[in-house]
Parts: sequence; C-alpha cells; structure tokens
Amino acid sequence: MARPIPVEIIPSHIHLSESDHSELFGAGHAGTIANALSQHGQYAYAETVEVFGKLKRGLELRVLGPHRRTSQVELTPTEALLLGIAAPIARSGDLSQAGNCRLKGPGGEVKAQAVVIIPKPHLHVSDAEAKALRLENGEEVALDIIGDNQRTLEGVIVRVHPSYRLRLHVHPDLARQYWLSGVLHARLREMNV
Repeated sequence: MARPIPVEIIPSHIHLSESDHSELFGAGHAGTIANALSQHGQYAYAETVEVFGKLKRGLELRVLGPHRRTSQVELTPTEALLLGIAAPIARSGDLSQAGNCRLKGPGGEVKAQAVVIIPKPHLHVSDAEAKALRLENGEEVALDIIGDNQRTLEGVIVRVHPSYRLRLHVHPDLARQYWLSGVLHARLREMNV
C-alpha cells in the first residue's frame, strides 16, 4: 500500500509577474522572504496585496514567490463571492476563463485581466513518485482522507515536476466542506495505484 500523503490547506494567495510586482511595490523592490513553503523553491513574501472585485470590499492576500510569467490570484468560492469576482474552478495556471480584479499595493495599482481562479484540489508529485504511483501529469484521481470519518476527495488534479514533494493541496472552503483540519493524511484510491 502506498505511503500516506500529507494534506495541506493552502490559504488564498497571489503570484505576481515581475511587471505587476514593480507596479504594486515600486521599481527595484525585491520583496522580503518570510518563510519557505513545503514545495522546493517556493516561498511566501512578507508583503501583501489588496484584491478588489466589482463590490467595494477588499481582501488582503499574501504574495508567494518566485515570480510567474503572468499574475495569478487564487481565492476560495466564498471570497470570490464576497468580492464580486466571477472566478472559475480551474487547475493552477489555467487562466483561460479567469476572472478580473484590481490589485492595490503600497506603490500603485494594477487592473488585472484574466487572473483570478478558484484552484481545484491538486496533488504535487515528483517524477520518481509519479512513476512509483503510476500517475500522469494532468490526470484526475480520487484520494481517501485517512481517519475515523471516511471521506473521499474526487477530481484531484495530478501535477508532476522534478522539484515537487508529495502533498495534497486544498483551499480552505473545501477543507471546511470535508471537515479537514490539523495534521491530516490521504491515500490514493486503490484503482489509481
């Protein structure tokens, strides 16, 4: 049987392009790394950005690094509704139907087009782990949450990269829906291994 997979509840956040970072924080601002994340080479900045939709409310989000080619805002369904943003449930990086927003930082503002999504639950897997588990990048799998209360998470997107560590990532709304909290682990359903 495959080893248990750590489950991480990932708070809403934003990835910025270099140009948007400069607009929001000022040219030459490098950002202050606050802490490393569980995935190799990924980190959280100390800096935050405010996100606005059609409604007057704003939401402060932590900026994650490193920079991306295109900015991406990841919200929960509740937050998207609160801000008045039409955001699709999509795999990270798929901005084809993404929603629009306004970003505000200490150095300026950006009207960001097609950047807001609600991330599908996804499983980070290294190349070696993917081979051992017989998983393919982009496929959808089901995972059973280990514990007294049997819960199965369907439609989890597999993301394979040499630098990835085996982790299941879910957003906070999904965690509440499935009563996920604290230190949790999951297992791939037997049909997937």
